[in-house]
Amino acid sequence: MSIESALRELGKEIQADERFISLQAAAKVNDADNGLQQQMQELQLISLKYQQEAEKDEEASQDRISELQQDYQNLYSEIMKNENMVKYSASASEVEQMVRYISDMIGLFFDGQDPATCEPQPQGCTHDCHTCGGCH
Repeated sequence: MSIESALRELGKEIQADERFISLQAAAKVNDADNGLQQQMQELQLISLKYQQEAEKDEEASQDRISELQQDYQNLYSEIMKNENMVKYSASASEVEQMVRYISDMIGLFFDGQDPATCEPQPQGCTHDCHTCGGCH
């Protein structure tokens, strides 16, 4: 099996994984949530206004910048409380963990580790068990 065909098989497995499927479904729900989409557009608009104000350099109004920052933070917090966004964020986090695991495994392969037995170390592992908070 070539590397390309192995990668394509990995791609099929990733797309068949329940974490990937869950993320795709959550994205569709978010896309269909008109209120959430409107809030996301408002967030982009606030960000654009912030950039425009900040680009004024010395002429920029620090009060306006602070106001825009606060508006952004308030709206962002509201968006992140949306039930659909909460589900999406949880799904995205699980997919990110899967991606990190795959990347770590590939790194081990390039380090010459045995593909049949190697396992990535937990994040933050110092290889000194006295510093371990426990991963098992």
